[in-house]
Amino acid sequence: MVYSGFRVRLLLRLLLLVAVVLLLMLVLYRTDWYMTALVLFLLVLFQLYDLIHFVERTNRDISSFLQSIRHSDFTQRFATEGTHYSYRELYQSFNDISEAFQRVKTERQAHYHYLQAIVEQVGVGILSFDEEGEVQLVNHVTKELLHVPHLRHISSLERVSPELVQALYTIGHEEKKLVTLHRNEQQLLLNLNATELLSQGQQLKIVTLQNIQSELEEQELQTWQKVIRVLTHEIMNSVTPVVSLASTVNNLLEQEVMAKHAAGESIDGEVLEDMKAGLTTIEKRSAGMLHFVKNYRRLMRLPVSELRPVRVVELLRNVHTLLLRQAEQQQVSLKMYLPDEKTEVLADAEQLEQVLINLIKNGVEACQKKHEEPCVEVVAFISETERDKLRIDVTDNGPGIPNDVLDKIFIPFYTTKKQGSGIGLSLSKQIVRQHGGSIRVHSRPGETTFSLSLKRSNA
Repeated sequence: MVYSGFRVRLLLRLLLLVAVVLLLMLVLYRTDWYMTALVLFLLVLFQLYDLIHFVERTNRDISSFLQSIRHSDFTQRFATEGTHYSYRELYQSFNDISEAFQRVKTERQAHYHYLQAIVEQVGVGILSFDEEGEVQLVNHVTKELLHVPHLRHISSLERVSPELVQALYTIGHEEKKLVTLHRNEQQLLLNLNATELLSQGQQLKIVTLQNIQSELEEQELQTWQKVIRVLTHEIMNSVTPVVSLASTVNNLLEQEVMAKHAAGESIDGEVLEDMKAGLTTIEKRSAGMLHFVKNYRRLMRLPVSELRPVRVVELLRNVHTLLLRQAEQQQVSLKMYLPDEKTEVLADAEQLEQVLINLIKNGVEACQKKHEEPCVEVVAFISETERDKLRIDVTDNGPGIPNDVLDKIFIPFYTTKKQGSGIGLSLSKQIVRQHGGSIRVHSRPGETTFSLSLKRSNA
């Protein structure tokens, strides 16, 4: 309908132009009406101008409409009032098409925001990028994991971890990789899972990132607890009868000796002493083994932490008062740098105090090997990168922990001390995990730092 009206108007203009041209030729050929010929010539020029304007107006409107479609600008509207009916129909068609595209665009934007909201609510990191490394989609979990405020290109992660960038580029479809990442003096173990797809002719890679460090540590702790449970059960079942039997035999021996002594019979004193010594040794060592096993059972029977707001200043002052005399006796300087008086953490005061005592005592013992100015420093401060966390660093200037020992110190039973039980650090780690925090160690020759990260209650 629109195009038929346009054709009719164009055809009428062409016919009128042809008629005027023929009339002009007739006047010039048969008469000497020069003024009439001049008027007709001007009329031909006017008709040519009108015809060109008519055609170009339509072209301009179509070009303007197509440009708005190209740039996704569907707000442009063509006036339908006060125009010729053929243009009115054309403009109305343009407006209808623009409204249809606008509805499609609005629906796409709604779906995009819906998808974005879902992606932001997912508890794992999601990262999508093309073959050139240009990031198409990234959620806040990924930004927090990698500690980047924004991410435009994969190569910008080089400063975070070159190993991670290499893994992102090389990971294949439905492939998994593990990447160790160090961030804010913490170790993260990232599990990468990739999917590749072709979207609008563009190859995209979608990678999920999940920190499984805490899950791995939790699984490791549960495994050790199961091992301890089995060992303690078997050892106690075996040792308890030995202790009872040794005690019974020892009593019977004493009774037998007293009976023979009353009857005036002689007994070889040396043999008697050897028997009593052997039985006493069996009883003591068996009792020692029971005590040893009961000590390790503490790892399985740690009371549930009762978390309450605890003032860090008061807690650290109590610990300082408890350990200052011991540190002075061992000629070790104990320094504490306290946070603001109002700073609080969610903690079980007794359990957290025990953790700090363990760490400080370990630091004091490590400093004894240092001949000049041995010192243990405790620094509590609010992390600049995680304002909702309080960090407590316990640093000693001892010889440091060898690298081959560093990754074993939290393992139950493992110790480098002659008189150590090997449960102090393992127990401390379990307590901190019950608090929803973390404990890390960093060591180099001449310095070792244990870092506690705890959730603030007044953040």
